[in-house]
Amino acid sequence: MNLTSFSKPKIAIVAAILYTAIMGIGMFYMKTFLGITYGQPEMMNLFWFILIILNVINVFWVIRYFGWQAIGFRPLARKQLFWFLPTIIVLIAMWVVCLTGLSKTSLSAAQWQLFAVAGFTTLLVGLGEEIMYRGIVLHAFLTTNRVRWAMLVSAIAFSLLHAVNFLGGYPLQAVPIQLLNAFQFGFFFAPLMLKLNNILPLIIFHWLWDFVQLVAEPSLVDEQTTTAIQSISQLSDPIELIGGIVMWLRIKQVSERAIADLPKPVNF
Repeated sequence: MNLTSFSKPKIAIVAAILYTAIMGIGMFYMKTFLGITYGQPEMMNLFWFILIILNVINVFWVIRYFGWQAIGFRPLARKQLFWFLPTIIVLIAMWVVCLTGLSKTSLSAAQWQLFAVAGFTTLLVGLGEEIMYRGIVLHAFLTTNRVRWAMLVSAIAFSLLHAVNFLGGYPLQAVPIQLLNAFQFGFFFAPLMLKLNNILPLIIFHWLWDFVQLVAEPSLVDEQTTTAIQSISQLSDPIELIGGIVMWLRIKQVSERAIADLPKPVNF
């Protein structure tokens, strides 16, 4: 695919649409032909392969049109980590409860294998989605020098990715709530990416968050542990909303640094 005559934002749009389309096809195949519903740990047995494909395509986009430094692999602004601290505390609490629950359960060999596959697959999720939405999409639109517009597009694109989950059996009536939750996540992570100046903390957090959410199922841990993890995870909602709003109001302080090394847009 030759998109060299496209501007960076247009390339990012094509990349995001392709990412979403492949994910949607995977969801449809999983539900229709394998009988696996979205949210079941068994879905990881298929999606690790699809996510490898998506991550390979991401590598193509980055190498061909952007560059690793341009999409967020830059020196970490360590002093800005305090913006991340409250959500990290919530994540740690979730993992403490999860590991405590797992220690009380005797997992079979098949369950341990599923646990390992879930860990690998959610790592690919965190890597792929962060590189696409907080890496490629966000930084491509930063070349327009409209920082808040770039963050908004990043959050919307990330939210729309989750619209395809109904193809995997996710209840259609629940999709708007999931889209809203995904938008809130993107609303918080977009400015956080610019504050931190490095995408790796976001990748790691995204991985561990999805991982603990996935294994917090009655098939792996007891129902009390599952309920506790879900309750703790809800603490992140006001943190993301308040932290996101504050960062959006302050983001001009980092906008010039964030776009200084980005390639200039190419006119269509």
